[in-house]
Amino acid sequence: MDNKNLGQYYDDDFESFATTTNKGVLHEQNMFMLYRNLGMIPMGFRPPRVGGHGTDLKLFIKDYLNLSPDVYVKGVKQTYRLIANKFYSFDRGKEIGIELKLDDEDDYGQSAMTYVYDQKKWTLTGRMSPENIANRRLLTMANVLSVINEKWKSGGEPQRFRYASGRFPTLPKEAVVSDKENFPDTTTSVPNVKNVCANYYIAKQCPYINIASHGLYYFSDPLGLARKYGVRKFTSSVSDMGVRFRPKQGGSFGFNVAMRITGNIVRSRVNLMDTNFAEQLQMDAMKCQNAPDTLKNYRDTLIRKGMMDLVL
Repeated sequence: MDNKNLGQYYDDDFESFATTTNKGVLHEQNMFMLYRNLGMIPMGFRPPRVGGHGTDLKLFIKDYLNLSPDVYVKGVKQTYRLIANKFYSFDRGKEIGIELKLDDEDDYGQSAMTYVYDQKKWTLTGRMSPENIANRRLLTMANVLSVINEKWKSGGEPQRFRYASGRFPTLPKEAVVSDKENFPDTTTSVPNVKNVCANYYIAKQCPYINIASHGLYYFSDPLGLARKYGVRKFTSSVSDMGVRFRPKQGGSFGFNVAMRITGNIVRSRVNLMDTNFAEQLQMDAMKCQNAPDTLKNYRDTLIRKGMMDLVL
């Protein structure tokens, strides 16, 4: 039974990904292709482009908290049945956002920073999306700005914000060299950042996170994956978190702060990179009454071939 290439059932025109050497972006693309081939990617979803922002992965997964009627066949509870080649199910699923990370050294929930010269202090800036606004508010409430201003106090005033742009030649190279010397890359533990991290991704509508090196965790658990598969709570699995703040050279030179794991993290029981686990999620999703067309088409194919009893 080949359930590893359901991309044929999508009716959208798939465009190949742009070439990149960024390991994080390549990981997002590989995860997208794994679950697209399993038919679990919602129609129209694409991971962010290189340098872009948004939800890393979106999947259709069975809602294990959905309470189905008590229907028994030969003493065994059934939430789905196949009668005269017609499929009936009480199960339902949801499209869910998932954050993807490579390992426990990745950054979480980044924010840009600027320096206010007349107040002689650093402040948070950035995009005006709801999750980024919430992130800046939560970081401020967690006293992160006080930590940054204290740690970088000896550096004086940065040169960057005396110029209209962070790009050469508007920003002289001497200013970049000075700022990098005076404001070093710094990581420090900060109380309550674990909760800030969780609330940020919940606001981003990503209640789950998969860390390639450690497995799947939840910030909130709307699908009941903890009860079904033993998925661990992120804030209970990480011993300590803090922030990393630094000069950052991208297309434009500036300053950035991000949350980071500064302690240990307990390994999860399951990992979305595990193809066996992925196929188990696929089988459960396929049995849902509201399964996406990709999975319904695959299910109908199995029924026509008389193979549906292999997965029921």
